[in-house]
Amino acid sequence: METFLTVLFASLVTFLFVRGYLKKLTEAKKAPRPVSAAAPIAASAGGMGKMRPCPRCAKPIGEASAFCSHCGAPLAMWSVHRAAVNTAAPGAVKGKPKPVINASLCIGCGSCIEACPETGALEMLGGKAILSHPERCTGHAKCAEVCPTQGILYSYDGALQTVRVPMVKDNFETNVPGLFIVGELGGMGLIKTAVNEGKLVMDHVKKRVGRAEPAVVGGSDPETLRDVLIVGAGPAGLSAALTAHQYGLDYVAIEQGEIASTIRHYPRHKFLMAEPLEIPLYGPLYVSDGTKEALLAVWETIVSNTGVRVRTNERVENVKRDGSGFAVATSKGKYRAKNVILALGRRGTPRMLGVPGEELGKVAYSLIEAESYAGKKILVVGGGDSALEAAVGLSKHKRNEVTLSYRGGNFERARERNRKFIAEAEAQGLLTVRRNSQVKEIRAGAVVLETAGQAVEVPNDYVFALIGGVSPEEFLQKTGVEIVEKALAMAGEMAFN
Repeated sequence: METFLTVLFASLVTFLFVRGYLKKLTEAKKAPRPVSAAAPIAASAGGMGKMRPCPRCAKPIGEASAFCSHCGAPLAMWSVHRAAVNTAAPGAVKGKPKPVINASLCIGCGSCIEACPETGALEMLGGKAILSHPERCTGHAKCAEVCPTQGILYSYDGALQTVRVPMVKDNFETNVPGLFIVGELGGMGLIKTAVNEGKLVMDHVKKRVGRAEPAVVGGSDPETLRDVLIVGAGPAGLSAALTAHQYGLDYVAIEQGEIASTIRHYPRHKFLMAEPLEIPLYGPLYVSDGTKEALLAVWETIVSNTGVRVRTNERVENVKRDGSGFAVATSKGKYRAKNVILALGRRGTPRMLGVPGEELGKVAYSLIEAESYAGKKILVVGGGDSALEAAVGLSKHKRNEVTLSYRGGNFERARERNRKFIAEAEAQGLLTVRRNSQVKEIRAGAVVLETAGQAVEVPNDYVFALIGGVSPEEFLQKTGVEIVEKALAMAGEMAFN
């Protein structure tokens, strides 16, 4: 009986959610939408109201259209690109911040709930995150930071928080001619949107290159001027590379980690999507109630079967204009290309330890799932919130032997809450804290720490170096890309708390 009532309640909640969603969608399509400076429109001679050019095919479409009636492109893909640049003075918006959850983008991964320091503020309902207890939310913004699809934004007294994004045109080109940005870095983190953007940007690049015959592949010659170089091999970057492969362009894709690193950072066995998308050189992909493992398996199959050229574990360090194209320097070499596509995530480049043995596979720069480690000897390096939270999480499995190494004497950069948890775990003997210590060497079965001038060898299975990193914004600014603040209008179909 209890099971029946639970199922009945869940069905009722789902029905009410869908009905509310469809109602808001209908109202949104009927309501006029504001026009930003980035989206010029023209009056329709046929009396059909305001019109604007489709960002994909340039044919006129209705301002309130959700899809282009000519090429079928979903206009939501350009919602960030066409949003108005915020001109308000910094600090003009006041009030207590409140998370706003877009149910259309929420994939139910639960990352926001795990990151929220206020227990019970966020909960799952019907496979979606909701702000169940607004009075408990104190505005830490951790939930928005960890959301993999950018489905959470913050509002202040009803005004939506602005977001910092690169200035990108409808064709995905930045203010630097020939430099394009797609995917999560451009403001849209949804997997399907990223895949679509990767294909569309390569359509633009192909027209610009104007190649009629398949290219002769440049190989490893650093002086070869390739048609395009793609930075990143997540959903957007891999889609762009597959499309370039399909078009016969001379391209190369560079990935600082493994293919689809963004997806690999999702919690294990978590729901990703339940709608089909078109993968270049693969065809329709449908992962019903999909997990990251299923999608990663498909990604790896695509790479092995198509021969798409992706160079992994190679970090792009610099991108500069060089005559008719770009000079790109990486951790393993140099390249030249007419066009560059940045398909980066928002996590940035992790800061390296710079010690012997750092290249070993046991070293990682993020902790995805603490519960998957048990009975291991683990070293966590760092003194910020990420390092402290990782150390505490790993120590909860009492069979783990966790050591936290920090070069300072106290954890002043971390929140008081995390300092308290570390002190409690240390007092209970769940972990060992080595203050004023530094990693000197990483070996296959141990690490060497230096404390007060003395070297100490600690048995070890895994190392998590959580010492910060270089943000994508720093990289973009060094490349010359303009960064702006945009106030994203919440469309009527977005579900608020």
